[in-house]
Amino acid sequence: MKKIIAILLVLSMMFAFVACGGNKDDTPTTDVNTENTTDDKAVNSGEVDVEPSTDENVSDEPSTDEEPSTDKNSEEPSTDKADDKEDEPTTKKEELPTDPAKWSKEQIVEYYKQSAIKTHPTVKSSQTMELAKLVVNDGDGALNFFLNMIKPAISTVIKNNTMTYNGLTGGFENLKASDVKSAKAYKQGNCTVVELYMVEQIDGMYGDAQSGTVGHAINVLGNIATAVEQFPQFDIKYKEADIKIRYADPTVKVKINNKGIIEKGTWSYNAVIAIKHLEISGIMVDKADAIMKYVIVTGGGF
Repeated sequence: MKKIIAILLVLSMMFAFVACGGNKDDTPTTDVNTENTTDDKAVNSGEVDVEPSTDENVSDEPSTDEEPSTDKNSEEPSTDKADDKEDEPTTKKEELPTDPAKWSKEQIVEYYKQSAIKTHPTVKSSQTMELAKLVVNDGDGALNFFLNMIKPAISTVIKNNTMTYNGLTGGFENLKASDVKSAKAYKQGNCTVVELYMVEQIDGMYGDAQSGTVGHAINVLGNIATAVEQFPQFDIKYKEADIKIRYADPTVKVKINNKGIIEKGTWSYNAVIAIKHLEISGIMVDKADAIMKYVIVTGGGF
């Protein structure tokens, strides 16, 4: 009996461990370094082009007089072009209608994306989970009998397993309009409310926490093998199992102030989990179905 109860706990808790392990947001740092590297290369290549000509001309006094005019002429056009490029995105931002209700899906997604990038280093988020469903072997047999006995205790443990971490959820820097099924924005006082309804995502055993249509907006469960490693006392033959996770009703709702900072936000989805042929310590789970509700909030939620 103890063995059966332990197996049921593994089935339910392994997904809580996976979700906790998925909250890693290192993307902003990577992007900053990439931009700096690109800028440095551009600057260095420019200096290399200028230095040889300067060295040659220094030895000849007449040619030195010609250099300033040559350099000015070569620099002025490139400066103008750079200025033009820098002005383009600013102009596009200024063209946004003052009423967010008139924004296109692409404009709403970009507005959220830029707000998330700006907000990410400044906030803390918390994640809660709720076991909405867990059925083993279609409700038949000893496993399901004991499951019904301990399900309230399992639900309480999972619900109380709240974690807090720095930053926002999701791989938002890779968010695209095609990831979003529908979007809307509207004014609320001096703030703008953005609601995103993501395209559903299906993952297998080896997912990535911040990839896919939902992962770009909300961290998904990621690599299930990582969760299995949390239970070394059990012989879990997960490689032979068929595990699929569908992220249903993925939704983002945030309140953004006039400085582009997310003051309050709620990110949520239902992880619909289907497991087949999972052997745990010699006991075969032919089929297990679960629904875990995930809710992530910042600023108290919205």
